[in-house]
Amino acid sequence: MPGKAILVIESPWWTPDQNRKRASVLPVLQGIGNLTDNISIYHSYFYEKHGFKAALKDDLSHTRENRLYLYVAAHGSRKTVGGAGETPGLLLSTLLKELRRNTPQYKNIEGVILGSCEIGRNVSDLMQGLTGTRITWIFGYTCEIDWMTSTMIDVAILERLTRLSTTQLSRRPTIISAFTKALRRFNGEYLIGEDNGNKIALRDSVTLITKPRGRGYLAQDSTADLRAALGGYWE
Repeated sequence: MPGKAILVIESPWWTPDQNRKRASVLPVLQGIGNLTDNISIYHSYFYEKHGFKAALKDDLSHTRENRLYLYVAAHGSRKTVGGAGETPGLLLSTLLKELRRNTPQYKNIEGVILGSCEIGRNVSDLMQGLTGTRITWIFGYTCEIDWMTSTMIDVAILERLTRLSTTQLSRRPTIISAFTKALRRFNGEYLIGEDNGNKIALRDSVTLITKPRGRGYLAQDSTADLRAALGGYWE
């Protein structure tokens, strides 16, 4: 079925004694689905690597839309996604390997947001993760980030990037421009998080990897190009 869908795979953020109402990114994200007739929102939880693989495979197997966007919302720590308490997280390398599965459903994924602390530091891993896939962009954060602010940023990115046509996915400047339009809504000087106790501004906290569709395109770290495009808004 022609159409678009955002696949949200989320790991619980806090234990019940820390957050009785179990905050989730889903209610914030549902605004996109409510505003746009042709975008569906599918949500699953995962606790560890087998749960992530099962959630992703199940959603992809039963999703009829042909243009997909993956939003992984979970705690992060350098090279690990998810995990809480005694539950181990999912290695970033395992997550990226899963995205390289050579099946029709996985080839429908156009972009990935890794809404996790510190994962954006792994530029070479993220670039390698796009190799052999039809994914055109991956976005992440380089430091510990504020939950509410980063969630709103993630939603703004998805709202903007889902507007791109399939033809526009073959042009790197167009992809970067879409990110620029999403992020210029926010103050680049806002202190979104920390790194070893040092406050980090939003402009220094993001990573964007792009790989346009089409013969000959390679994965590229487009973070500097994104910052340059945002210069007039984030200075």
